[in-house]
Amino acid sequence: MAVNIMVVGDSISHGSSGDWTWRYRLWRHLRDHGVDLDLVGPKNDVDDITTEECGDGHTAYADPEFDTDHDAQWGRPYLVEKEEIEAKVAAHRPDYLLVLLGINDLFWHDISPEQGEQNVRDFLAAARRGNPRVRVALGTVLDTQKARDEPAFNAKVAEFNRRLILVAETGWTPESPVVIAPTSAEFVSTAHTWDGTHPNAQGELRIAAAFADTLSGQFGIGAPYPRPFPRVAEVPAQAKQPRTVP
Repeated sequence: MAVNIMVVGDSISHGSSGDWTWRYRLWRHLRDHGVDLDLVGPKNDVDDITTEECGDGHTAYADPEFDTDHDAQWGRPYLVEKEEIEAKVAAHRPDYLLVLLGINDLFWHDISPEQGEQNVRDFLAAARRGNPRVRVALGTVLDTQKARDEPAFNAKVAEFNRRLILVAETGWTPESPVVIAPTSAEFVSTAHTWDGTHPNAQGELRIAAAFADTLSGQFGIGAPYPRPFPRVAEVPAQAKQPRTVP
């Protein structure tokens, strides 16, 4: 029987024009290790970064030959997703949620780490109303250029990640385990993003690896991601350029 996995995220998981996405990297890794999986969710696209519209149903993946279903959207915070996740879990019946949210709460919505922690707890409660036995891996907020430039924001991210670990420790139950996927551990914005925030191909590998290691180590699914990481091709720069109108 297939393992149903739903990726819940923002632009980092949604991806944009020309990306493979870390969802692709994880899917390939799990399939290579004999996991029968079904990625589920209400979307199957990437964002067309060359237009101002967000969520435009773009499907120009670097390699579309994988299971592209997901629940990720540019700009999405826990603040919004906590109100929607119950219905999505009930509709798509994931066994596992792989969640990478939080940067938009902290930056665009100026949520404090304390309120962010409560939003994560509300998110978990809502997900469990959709499926009381859902298993959850919470990714830690990644390094960004903004955090490197602004010590106060970096401290805010660090405190949110500390509280995220606390949520996993206190929110774990035998019926619905919650664990941390240390997505920030090997991710360096200066090397692993194309714009200071969004992962390049090397960044995709590191996010996928964190979730693969967590699925393997915590839930016995698949195998740890091999190190050292391979060198892979990058998305051509022109794929990210805004369109010009003659």
